[in-house]
Amino acid sequence: MKRRIFLQRLAATGIVLPMAMGFPRVRAFAASPDGSPFGRITSANKDRIFVIVRLAGGNDGLNTVVPYTNQDYYTARAEGSIFIKADEVLKLSDSQTMGLHPSLKPIWDLYNEKKMTIVQNVAYPSQNLSHFRSTDIWLSGSDATVYDNSGWYGRYLEGQYPDYPASLPKDPFAIELGTYLSTTCVGANNNMGVAVTSLDYIPAQAAADTVAATHAGDEESYIREIMRQSNVFSNSILAAGFKQQTNKSKYGTDALAQGLAGIARVIAGGLATQMYIVNVGGYDTHSNELSAQATLHETFANAVVAFQRDMEAFGLDKKVCLMTISEFGRRPQSNGTGTDHGSAAPMFVFGSGVRGGLIGNNPNFSDLDTNKNLKMQYDFRQVYASVLGQWFGASEAEITPKALPRHFEQLPIFQSSATMTDVHSTDDINATLSLGQNYPNPASTMTTIPVSGILSGSQARLNLFTLDGRLIAAQEVMPGQTSVTVNTEALSEGTYMYVLNVGGVARMNKMVVAR
Repeated sequence: MKRRIFLQRLAATGIVLPMAMGFPRVRAFAASPDGSPFGRITSANKDRIFVIVRLAGGNDGLNTVVPYTNQDYYTARAEGSIFIKADEVLKLSDSQTMGLHPSLKPIWDLYNEKKMTIVQNVAYPSQNLSHFRSTDIWLSGSDATVYDNSGWYGRYLEGQYPDYPASLPKDPFAIELGTYLSTTCVGANNNMGVAVTSLDYIPAQAAADTVAATHAGDEESYIREIMRQSNVFSNSILAAGFKQQTNKSKYGTDALAQGLAGIARVIAGGLATQMYIVNVGGYDTHSNELSAQATLHETFANAVVAFQRDMEAFGLDKKVCLMTISEFGRRPQSNGTGTDHGSAAPMFVFGSGVRGGLIGNNPNFSDLDTNKNLKMQYDFRQVYASVLGQWFGASEAEITPKALPRHFEQLPIFQSSATMTDVHSTDDINATLSLGQNYPNPASTMTTIPVSGILSGSQARLNLFTLDGRLIAAQEVMPGQTSVTVNTEALSEGTYMYVLNVGGVARMNKMVVAR
């Protein structure tokens, strides 16, 4: 059959429209190992599901998680009053200095329920201020100086499934809502996900014909492979959609809400896909920021809460988490009506499986980078490593260097399924646990506390007390973590005690705050 005729038949099936564009880079087939072709999935967390919402355009983190007690924030944004008034901020229960934008009231409720974790000051070294290049870096997980067409999750999946796509699973590994598959789920050799324009539309199966042993025949075979994968996955998505045709939560009519509603239905319908990606634009707020971002935040918050409540109603909330990403934050300074491209900004992680609370320091306006942008505290790949290691149960060997280019220290984002006493004895803990003297000491606005010897599988917590025993701050500490940074700018001058607790074993020390 001639290629032109084949493509005409292909077009008649409708297959290329909703799904095939998710396979633009299919290359070589891997050899299929003996036994089950998909036996390498991480057994402990094979039913975990993750949803990424990409806030395209560069969300303004300072007007999202607001440092409402910091006069530098208000001074930097005085022109045009591009700030959130202190009396309008939704104050965080575990912080005396930070709060949420008033339009985020629905997710503020999730925060108070410990179903939302905020990671502050996330970026990467040598921040690129181009939307396109910075997006590439976030989706690939590469360094700013490396150009990589594959994505961090796609590479991770390739390590788990070396026989794909010669052998196909019943359900797609990953689904991205849209007309094409972005870099996140593209592996070094194969695409590891599909792009779906609508979860309600599934194309028909194309007829099978023998292809000629020519270059044109090779091209036809390539397209047939796309079709084969697409239709295998179409059947499973269709089955899940028919099995669960309604939501238990009420969603809005906007694209984000409807996308999350569709994802909720196929999850409830039994689809085994573990990664979903939804893209929403509008966050490039160079002008008219206050009203534009208020609308964006309200739409986002309502959609996320509807999704979380839906998962709770279906009894699936402990196996599903949702995370936001954006290519960069905005500059601290107002440009008169909005803010320009910046650097560090917060990330959100939602779900009944997160620890909840605030990770990281307040934004520091007195120590900006050479472009007068906020400096990063955490590399975004620390969050990715935490997703793979804590949520999906991947080992360090499965994360580095396959998914990520090198080791990145994980953050205490997700709940642990194991307790310290389940894993290590008191003698083991005593033999390794160490708590150092904070520096600088005395501290003024912030200080660093050295820690070491927190064993794998441990649950550790650093508490800060007044001398009369009143708890004023607490932070989870991860195994392998070597330090904890504490923001002291809101503390009164004086002496405090900090205590590291692990499985009933404690280490303590004193620190001084002076100005």
